[in-house]
Amino acid sequence: MRNFYIRLALSNVKKNKPVYYPFFLTNILSVMIFFCLASIQNQTIIATLPGSYIFVQFLKVGVVMTGIFAGVFLLYTNGLLIRQRKKELGLYTIFGLEKKHIAKVLILESMLLTTAGLVAGIVLGIVLGKLFFLVLLKLLHLDSGLTFQFLTEALVQTGICFIVIGVFILFYNLFSVMKAKPVELLYAAHKGDDYYPFVGLKAFLGILCIGGAYALILTTPSPIDIIGRVFPIALLILVGTLFFFSSCSVVLLQALKKNDSYYYKPENFISVSGLIYRLKQNAKGLSNICILSTVVMVIATTTLALYVGQKEMISFRFPMETKISVSDIADGQPTLPQFVHKTAEQYDMEISREADYNVTYISGVYKDNTISVYQPDIYPPDMTCGIYLITWEDYSRMEEGAEPLEADEVFVFSSSKDLGVSEISFDSLKYRVKAELSELAIQSKSVLSSETHYYIICPMQKDIDNILAELSPAENKFSQTYNMMFDAEGGQETDFNAALQNQLGSSYAGAKYENAETKRQSDNFTYGGFLFIGLLLSLLFMIFLALVIYYKQITEGYSDRYNFEVMQKVGLDRNEVSAIVHKEIRTMFFLPLLIAVIHLAVSLYAVAMLVAVFGLTNVLVLLLCAGTISLLFAFIYMVMYFSTAKTYCRIVTNNYVIF
Repeated sequence: MRNFYIRLALSNVKKNKPVYYPFFLTNILSVMIFFCLASIQNQTIIATLPGSYIFVQFLKVGVVMTGIFAGVFLLYTNGLLIRQRKKELGLYTIFGLEKKHIAKVLILESMLLTTAGLVAGIVLGIVLGKLFFLVLLKLLHLDSGLTFQFLTEALVQTGICFIVIGVFILFYNLFSVMKAKPVELLYAAHKGDDYYPFVGLKAFLGILCIGGAYALILTTPSPIDIIGRVFPIALLILVGTLFFFSSCSVVLLQALKKNDSYYYKPENFISVSGLIYRLKQNAKGLSNICILSTVVMVIATTTLALYVGQKEMISFRFPMETKISVSDIADGQPTLPQFVHKTAEQYDMEISREADYNVTYISGVYKDNTISVYQPDIYPPDMTCGIYLITWEDYSRMEEGAEPLEADEVFVFSSSKDLGVSEISFDSLKYRVKAELSELAIQSKSVLSSETHYYIICPMQKDIDNILAELSPAENKFSQTYNMMFDAEGGQETDFNAALQNQLGSSYAGAKYENAETKRQSDNFTYGGFLFIGLLLSLLFMIFLALVIYYKQITEGYSDRYNFEVMQKVGLDRNEVSAIVHKEIRTMFFLPLLIAVIHLAVSLYAVAMLVAVFGLTNVLVLLLCAGTISLLFAFIYMVMYFSTAKTYCRIVTNNYVIF
């Protein structure tokens, strides 16, 4: 008897290969991606990379997200699969099998698919894991000779995750079959979808949710604020998209149905009636396709922009290649320019551009033309800004031909938005703004900058002292340093920078050294890792998207086949069937893509704010990445369209291909 159930389970999988094989393939690919991420996360070399902490944390998040999304979408697509098989399971009950016997068959099928998918996915992960690891090394600009290690930790994590997913899928299938009556199983695949009540209200709520999400995005005041709005924006778009497709589509279809000149044509009559008949399933499928498409494009655009825009981020953070600062210079010690030039001579380096200056930094708040010291118990954290006080003498060395200042005048410079004021106050101490500088040699400027720095050029040092006396900042709220920025050219740049950093720390108190090349290498590990994770997650979502589209097409195809057979018997020829099929598929496919592109276009404002937190303020880089990703995604989407449309047409026309 046991052999009977095993043979029946194997036979079911084989006979239902059009619905089982895509699900099985998706399971394998999900296991493979999860295993690769888990393996790379545990590679010893990854933990030793400079700046790898953030990358490792994102890898951990990526592993968890992969497991969660794999579980959710495998459960969802399994629901489509089991719905298509309910007629077959219902026939078993008519032929004498009890539900406990059907349960045994389902358990064996589940064990077979889960075990085979897990083994095949891990084997594929071991084989392709080396390729993915080489891609990661290439993105990180590391030696490709590093080896990919097989780790039991990744094997255990993968096994636990997908065995749990397999158990949940089995329980869902058993529950679906056990609670249903034999008649319900026989006609489940042909059952019309429930009609949504309160259609007008839900359509209004859908537009309201999407509009609210767009408003939250477009009214974000600063890059820091967008982080706190990510979850409500995502929730509103998710709910709004579901309501939009479920209820707004009802309103549109009902309006078309009332239009006699449009509705009473064979191709329109059948398409509109079919969509209304299965409205609920269409709404879920369309909204899922739309959300998945949006997620893929947003993830890919964000991670690609951060990787491509590294040069822009470094240029913004480092107006010159190297920055050094010291808290104090003792009597008899050389100035920073003297120290740097002497070291440069030892390594045949030439200092091509430089600026040295004393600066007083205050952690402050700017409000209503007045600068105050930041106090956490009074002001929220997002109001804090950096106030930098520099004398005109130091400024004049940076900018040749600088205009002189009167005793009560200052120059101001903002790293983000212009102040646009004629007067500025430090509590009760007031100064006239002679001019607002459009550029400053030691600080870059962008309206998207997540950090705001205000540079105040004062006439003399005594003015800075007066400002400090007026504001009376606590010791931890201000600092005074002597800084230098410079560019160096020559063939021994690496040795020069290493020697400069070592000698600086041993010669000066409170020395700090920053170099653009060092930062570039560290950032490359971080953003190359982000891009790698983004590509794998995008691949995972694309796999799920293809599976959702495929199952949607075959379930629709099997549901429509009988209807089209009837229509052909009452007079429709194959050309009319072809026109109807093409029209319905185009509507079902391209509306989610259109809405997803609109979501992406509006979300770019939020993405621009988000990447600005990381230092990418060049909007052109983001737009180019978004355009590239959108075109590539549209091409892949078209490939899915033609592939699944042929499958649909074969089903509804009894294997007659009308393409």
